[in-house]
Amino acid sequence: MQDFSFRKHINVKFLTFLYKKCKWFSFCYKKILSPKFNKTMTEYKDLEPSKNSKHNKDFVKNITIAALAILLLFAVGYIVYQKETNNKNSSQMQGNINDLERSREILKQELRIVRADFEDAKTRVVKKDSSLSYQDRLILDKQKEIQSILNKEGITSDELQRAKRLIVSLQTDIKQYKKEIDRLKEENVKLTNKNTVLTSENSNLSEQKKNVESNLSEEKENRQNLIKETNSTLSISNYKITGLRVKSSGKEVETTRARRIDKVRVSFDLDKNLNAESENKELFVTIFKPNGEIGKFKGANSGQTNLRSGATIEYSDRVNVNYNNMSGSRVSFDWVDYDFPKGEYRIDIYQNGYKVGQNVITLK
Repeated sequence: MQDFSFRKHINVKFLTFLYKKCKWFSFCYKKILSPKFNKTMTEYKDLEPSKNSKHNKDFVKNITIAALAILLLFAVGYIVYQKETNNKNSSQMQGNINDLERSREILKQELRIVRADFEDAKTRVVKKDSSLSYQDRLILDKQKEIQSILNKEGITSDELQRAKRLIVSLQTDIKQYKKEIDRLKEENVKLTNKNTVLTSENSNLSEQKKNVESNLSEEKENRQNLIKETNSTLSISNYKITGLRVKSSGKEVETTRARRIDKVRVSFDLDKNLNAESENKELFVTIFKPNGEIGKFKGANSGQTNLRSGATIEYSDRVNVNYNNMSGSRVSFDWVDYDFPKGEYRIDIYQNGYKVGQNVITLK
């Protein structure tokens, strides 16, 4: 359609040009050729028949010259017109080429801006996922396609339009790419916060675990120490309480009569115990009189001590014994008092926080 319109426009212009030239030719004919032709025709009519042949030839010659002159003028006019038309077409084509080049440069500049925007967006990517990597590849491929079109020699208007559409599409892709980056960053912040909470909780759990393990370890150690100490507690055997009367000769005689007794002898064996150390052992002796009072030894070191159960007891005296865990040890001590009322006397022995022996003697 455009070609037909262009040709129609050229034909109209040519006919206008031809009309102007014809008027000019008509003017030339009237001023130059027509007088000569009229003169020739007059002369031709006035000649005798004998001279018609020669004038015939002159007439034909003049007609031929006139016709050739007209054709030449037509040819020169057409050549001049064609040259003017070609010059205009050339100027128009050059203008079109210049417009295409300007459009090409504008699109190249737009592509550079879009590419810079994309490169800036990529710097904000913390960690790519599969969807972001896929968009990355699509954007790069589209950039290459646009660049390939804009680098073509003799680019056409249709190709420039396609490049422009691709740039618009690329801008949309990059906008979506940025949204995806923002979404991933937001998710990353949420995950970081969640991880911080989990790390804190894990740290607390680790601390609790450490405390529990420490407590368990301490409790285990305490239990083992308790077992060890309990196992190291001494046991006694052959525990005897004997009332003695001392004669004037110094001989000691056993008796259970309160008014004749001078002292009470306490004796027992500390059994061997391989779990105990061979060392000086401390024993606590508590004597209960018939009235419930604590009996005192002459020159004794009485006081209070705590048992493993947590209870506190009073003791009458402390007795130190050099103990041998392989063979055991024999212990004997006397309780001397100025008065031994009738009744039941109980004597308790404590060692290592435990009561290890108890015996009674009844004085009559």
